[in-house]
Amino acid sequence: MKLNPSQAAVVACRARRILVMAGAGTGKTATSVHWVASLVRSGVPRSAVLMITFTRKAANEMAARVETLVASVARKSAEDRLTVGTYHAVASLLMRKEGEKFGLTNSHFSTLDESEAQSIWKSALKQTGLDTKSKLFVPGRLNELYSFARNTRTPVAEVFEPQFGSHTKRMLKVGGAYEELKRAANVVDYDDLLVLWAQRLERDVAWAKHLRDRWRYVLVDEMQDNNRLNQAILDGLDPHHLMVVGDANQSIYAFRGSEVRLITDFPAKDRNTQILKLENNYRSAQPILDLANEVVANTESALRLEAANGAQGSVEYRKYFTPAHEAVGIVKWIVARKNAGKRGCDCAVLARSSRTLTALEVLLNQHRIRYKKYGGLALADAAEVKDFLCFLRVAQNPRDKIALLRALTQFPGIGEGTAARAIAAHRGQFVEDDHWPEEAADLPRWVHELRRAPKLGAKGKCMLDRIGPLMLANYPKDGEERMATLRTLVNSMENMNGSLAEFLDGFNLSRDTDETHPADAVILSTIHSSKGLEWDGVWFVGAGHTQIPHPRTQATGDIAEERRLFYVAVTRAKHELVVSFPALTERKTNQNPTPFVPASVYWQFLSS
Repeated sequence: MKLNPSQAAVVACRARRILVMAGAGTGKTATSVHWVASLVRSGVPRSAVLMITFTRKAANEMAARVETLVASVARKSAEDRLTVGTYHAVASLLMRKEGEKFGLTNSHFSTLDESEAQSIWKSALKQTGLDTKSKLFVPGRLNELYSFARNTRTPVAEVFEPQFGSHTKRMLKVGGAYEELKRAANVVDYDDLLVLWAQRLERDVAWAKHLRDRWRYVLVDEMQDNNRLNQAILDGLDPHHLMVVGDANQSIYAFRGSEVRLITDFPAKDRNTQILKLENNYRSAQPILDLANEVVANTESALRLEAANGAQGSVEYRKYFTPAHEAVGIVKWIVARKNAGKRGCDCAVLARSSRTLTALEVLLNQHRIRYKKYGGLALADAAEVKDFLCFLRVAQNPRDKIALLRALTQFPGIGEGTAARAIAAHRGQFVEDDHWPEEAADLPRWVHELRRAPKLGAKGKCMLDRIGPLMLANYPKDGEERMATLRTLVNSMENMNGSLAEFLDGFNLSRDTDETHPADAVILSTIHSSKGLEWDGVWFVGAGHTQIPHPRTQATGDIAEERRLFYVAVTRAKHELVVSFPALTERKTNQNPTPFVPASVYWQFLSS
């Protein structure tokens, strides 16, 4: 690969501290591996280099590319190998050699996955005498809060108090029990790997110096995604040479604890830091980059991206009346692209929130267009949609015992045992002398009403009216939000022709559950899940001012990360970008375009 002047300047730099501000699509990975290869070719042992990435896939790719570039350079010994991996992988490597010095029983520890960690939280709750069935003391939520506290190096009490209030002291005891149970079993959770590494660096000065002398050159990729725990490790390592690479305007994981200040303030830690920029974009056409540049023009650390490949491209703005109309427009776009010879996997529909994709998923199912969804649950996998559909399935097929079991257990007071006994006595028809549990006495009437409803839309509206109280009772925290998803589903049903059986088949036949991504499957994704990816055509759906910035951030006034999300969405597109919004939301709220759209196109957007 031939490096451009900006990339070559990075590769040649040997400053003690280097900050590479690398814009989207500017070849930061290639530049990083060439920097490491240049070190090795200049005589630096491979073993003196540590490369930290944020995914295993990136680690494997970067290691392979470096080795290809330095294949002709002989190793100085059998141990002369690059160390490339995530923070967690490197920590595990160190702890496997001398676990005792990290506070573990020995080096034969086990690393817990998330479900196993939640099981230990459940045991800790029991040990502390708390009700594990309480909706307040949920192991998964406890694990999430505790993890956030540790990754941001925030006192656990400060993170627990808003959630648990007067129960905070008891929950801190649960946290103590959780730690004791892990140590007794000689197991670590995912965060322990970093916590124990950082703690040892802080208390063991001699060992920290040993690592400093071992890894004289450290490269950190995706610096904008670092959190305070990651930073504590870097501070403890304090390598002779440190290069950090990233883009402040792609920092979008604050909910995981990442802090954009860790990259923007990096030069303040050493006034001799060399700051270099990569702004030649090899991904997108200039019209797309012009929009991206305007979105972040007045932000800190903004870069000015320029198309380096001369590709032609376009940006289009569309306004629709409702999300249902917006979904119709997207389906037409997908079909037109396919008719023009484009593969389904070459186009992506991105959204700020997974729920914004609901109307589109319904329509894709109806048209039997295959898709894969990343970020959030696919519509057919959402609990409220399964709850809704099970009643329709029973109306369509009274012998569907799986659907009937789910329908019965939605009625408060009916458990699986009671439901199973009722189903065993069920003769496959809903007749007057059927004997259902008293709590579900309305079920036969509901089934008959669904069967009598003349059209698909009428069946959906009938079921929506009936299921409302069950939704609010079964999902007390977010019942209204789940009902909003169902209302979107029913609104789409009202615009459909076809039978109930065809509608239900659409949910099963259009989805793709394979781990791979078929070439004919369109991508649906949240922006968070799209980072680092790119597509020939991108449609950003739900770009209304009540959708992005997210209402939650509108209330706090903290919208800087929302702007960065919009920027990330825009820069995923290579040649074609469409940005759309519905003038009327599912909640019947009127809205204008997102304020992140530049003033130069704002009114054009409104009149589209």
